[in-house]
Amino acid sequence: MSARTLLAALLLVLSCWSVASVGFGQERDEKALREYYDLQEGRRLYEQYCRFCHGEQGKGKAYDQVTPPPADLTTSAVQGKSDAELANIIHEGEPGSPMGAWKWALSESDKQNVLLYIRSLAR
Repeated sequence: MSARTLLAALLLVLSCWSVASVGFGQERDEKALREYYDLQEGRRLYEQYCRFCHGEQGKGKAYDQVTPPPADLTTSAVQGKSDAELANIIHEGEPGSPMGAWKWALSESDKQNVLLYIRSLAR
């Protein structure tokens, strides 16, 4: 194989590799951007629907007149629940507590965005 052929083959491989890595990086950037906007929407919805009881930081101390008190969303007891469990609590409410159902106010994507924000409160 001549040096010219070897160089051409090497350049072809490198150009394919760089195009593939740019596509992967762009896909990763788009996913991060999508998650950022989903998180911001979750924050907006949390402030509209959840902050009154659970507080700005999710500590459950915003409204002291309720018994039992609202859950501290940053605890391991809450954060340890699966996404499905938390989504169901948001959807149906929590029996025996003041947590009401939000199934009439929040769409499925709204609930997922709120859940994403609740997960971020523990970080």
